[in-house]
Amino acid sequence: MQGTLKTAVAMAVAMLIVIAAAHAEEGPTRDEYVAQIEPICEQNTLANERILKGAKDRIKQNKLDTAGGQFIRAAEAFGKTVREIVAVPRPAADNARLVKWFHFLGIVKTNLRNVGKSLKEGNKIKATHDSIRAERSGNAANNVSIVFGFHYCRLSASRFR
Repeated sequence: MQGTLKTAVAMAVAMLIVIAAAHAEEGPTRDEYVAQIEPICEQNTLANERILKGAKDRIKQNKLDTAGGQFIRAAEAFGKTVREIVAVPRPAADNARLVKWFHFLGIVKTNLRNVGKSLKEGNKIKATHDSIRAERSGNAANNVSIVFGFHYCRLSASRFR
């Protein structure tokens, strides 16, 4: 009887270890993930507000080179933020959705950079087209990530103006 008890206890301990290991592989919950990345996005939102301050007025005043530099710096800051977000452990159940979201965020970064390059070239029309592309990519990213209920990680066109 004593051997049976030891075997049962050993099996129970082994099962607990397997369950704990399986839970550890799943990563954080969706709420924990959101709580980890929202401060990163908030930081980027504040940085972009500072970087892009006055860009719209500069474009109206035909100071396109200066405004273009602002958009390029904003794109770099946004790219850094995306890299930070990608490095955060994510819920296993949401991995495919998040990879798709990261893809769209990369497109937004590229389009923001293109806005800056177009402005530096003095091409307002191309910059407008690139801006529309950035907005559409942001909308696509939001559509993929809507289940997370982001606040600061939700992209809006006003964030990059």
